[in-house]
Amino acid sequence: MKYKKAIEYLHKAFEELPAGVELTKGGIGELALANHLGHTLVHGDKNADGFDLEGKQYEYKVSHTDQFNFNFGTRAMLNGVSWEDKIKRKVRKWEGAYCARIVGVTIEEVAYCDSKTLLNYLLQHFSRTKGDLLVKNFSMRNFKQLKNNS
Repeated sequence: MKYKKAIEYLHKAFEELPAGVELTKGGIGELALANHLGHTLVHGDKNADGFDLEGKQYEYKVSHTDQFNFNFGTRAMLNGVSWEDKIKRKVRKWEGAYCARIVGVTIEEVAYCDSKTLLNYLLQHFSRTKGDLLVKNFSMRNFKQLKNNS
């Protein structure tokens, strides 16, 4: 069994996880970033990813490469909600967002952007695009520049 030792270690890691914390869909990176920042992970994956000691919520984007995707679904209106309102409702819940480049479970580089700056950028960006999907991909360099251009 080629992966026996790795699976044994993963079983031990799962035993140590707090209730509600998953290691699927980026969970390992989110766990590593929360630890790095001194944050606590939120339950589920529908809103922010972590919160600080004051209870402020943050979105995390963690990548082994240099690609950080913010995905807001489609432009299609649902229950009379425009794409602009969809993005506003989500981003305004966050204090800000972190992008982190990770190697294994080691955080190598982190960038932060407050939610107001990020929201203004996203609304301007998507107003200039025509695609149905509302997905913005940042490199670490481009994400860091958001704060410099605000």
